[in-house]
Amino acid sequence: MTGKDDLYVILEVERSASVNDIKRAFRKLARRFHPDINPGNRHAEERFKRITDAYDILSDPLKREFYDVNGFYVEGVLETGRNEASWEFSFQGFAFDRSGHSDFGDIFAGGGQRAILREPERGQDLEHAIAISFDEAFEGVQASFRIDRLNVCKACGGTAQAAGSQEFACDGCGGKGKTTRIRGHLQFFVTCGNCGGTGRSITPCEICTGEGRVLRTETVTATLPPGVANGSRVRMPGKGHAGRFGASAGDLYVVVTVSEHPFFKRVGDNIHCTVPLSVTEAALGTKIEVPTIDGPAIVRIHPGTQSGQLLRIRGRGAPSLIHPGVRGDQFVEVKVIVPRVADERSKEILRELAKLNPEDLRSDLW
Repeated sequence: MTGKDDLYVILEVERSASVNDIKRAFRKLARRFHPDINPGNRHAEERFKRITDAYDILSDPLKREFYDVNGFYVEGVLETGRNEASWEFSFQGFAFDRSGHSDFGDIFAGGGQRAILREPERGQDLEHAIAISFDEAFEGVQASFRIDRLNVCKACGGTAQAAGSQEFACDGCGGKGKTTRIRGHLQFFVTCGNCGGTGRSITPCEICTGEGRVLRTETVTATLPPGVANGSRVRMPGKGHAGRFGASAGDLYVVVTVSEHPFFKRVGDNIHCTVPLSVTEAALGTKIEVPTIDGPAIVRIHPGTQSGQLLRIRGRGAPSLIHPGVRGDQFVEVKVIVPRVADERSKEILRELAKLNPEDLRSDLW
């Protein structure tokens, strides 16, 4: 069994995870890889199917027990134990061993034994959420934080075995590597869950209690590149949990939350903002000063500019993560502000303006 086929690895949980831990992990992963959230993404669709299949087995106590003992699960293998009345004949006395000639032996063996004791197993990935400011997202920042991660046990060097101890015959199977299981009328040999089929056991290390890894709190510094966006996942290779028995460590994913800016709004690599214009400025045209991330910029307002019109300032957007050295644009939406007219002189001027520039703005409404 490879790491990617291990149901616990697929759900990103420990083998000792509780039912609630498994449910929480499933919900988190299902939200991330659901086909509705990733339309057209075949990788996400396949990942979602594997997550669902893994949850179906590990959330069921009987299926999970069978999987933990054998390292595989075949749909329907437990049905005899759940509905014995459906069987009208007995399989007692048959030994469905891989060395036999029965087809059932191949089915229950799953084409191979469960991973043997102390087989290398890649460390699980970790996630850590971090919040940064809008300006830090543009400039890039080095963020330090503390995480709890499994490290190789120094006492045993990751072997999980007490120093100076030797292997001995497994008590669970008497050194045979297999035990007998009975489900209803069905009897078959399964890989021993105590020794993983090796028939041997060890004296576990007292420090890591046979895990080969110990939990430690570490300070990690993540380099967040310029242009990192809200929801970005920055990968730190090898900073996840340590692998078991010589396998590589998992990765650490830093999930970034960027605080909102009171004036700018980021959309992809572009920046949007809204600036007010007076009626006179919009009608006659002018030049105005507009804030940008890099400081003020002069923007020309053409005569007859309408409220809601977008003006572009090229290269004043966010740095691109996909194309380093390239920046998006800044889009300025103008909002024409109609003045409140109180004095009679101003009203007379506006009436005169209406006579000089007659317009029927609603003729096309019906």
